[in-house]
Amino acid sequence: MDFMIDYPKMDDIKTALFIQPHPDDNEIGAGGTMAYLVKKGVKVYGLTVTQGRGGSNDPAITPEMLGEIRQKEAQAAMDITGTINLGDLGYHDQHPATHEQLVKDLVRVIREVKPDAIFTVDPDLPNEMHPVHIQTGKALCEAFMRCGQPYYPYEDNRPHPDAFSVKIIGFYFTSDDNTTVDITDYIETKMDAIRAHQSQMDEQQIQMFYSLFEMMAYNTPYKYAERFKLLNATLTHCFAVPKELKEKLNTK
Repeated sequence: MDFMIDYPKMDDIKTALFIQPHPDDNEIGAGGTMAYLVKKGVKVYGLTVTQGRGGSNDPAITPEMLGEIRQKEAQAAMDITGTINLGDLGYHDQHPATHEQLVKDLVRVIREVKPDAIFTVDPDLPNEMHPVHIQTGKALCEAFMRCGQPYYPYEDNRPHPDAFSVKIIGFYFTSDDNTTVDITDYIETKMDAIRAHQSQMDEQQIQMFYSLFEMMAYNTPYKYAERFKLLNATLTHCFAVPKELKEKLNTK
């Protein structure tokens, strides 16, 4: 099938922007796919919303120190997957983002990069309680809609010549997937990228991730897999393909 309400495919992507709430989310949720896309010749960018200053229980490490540590870890992880690091937006607990400002920041970056596809965490994941994950996911949903509107931001009261419409929005950390990516050949790259976040990871967690992404490959011919929800603009406003029809669409 090839029509507007079909799900988009990874093969449709030539440039991708992965936007993570914290340093390490992209690698955990999509590191194998990022490495796979880079190997295919896709230009892959990574953007981090927050500095991750709250990610340590060690009283000897101040939030400012941790922010600097995690910036270096994020760079090391993206070097491993071949991702172009766009840095972070500078948000943290003492500099929280509002929804409106985060949407504007994301639109600005999208218009600069002009990717075919943008990815982030699924804000509708059942039981998701981390406010930054929910906020980032919802802000990117709105940015996906706004980035192609010439008069956005509206308070500027002028058209923006860099307005750009993204073709695909994708979500990892989702329970409503429609796309499975074989990452068997990239599992070690993914795990090495996760290990680069030394302030957050230990080997017990790494082994858990091996098991998790082996489970993601259940009922597929793959050993390890990552799962995504990929949508186009038609599917993000009013229309949706009923779940019982998904298997009739070619979503690989």
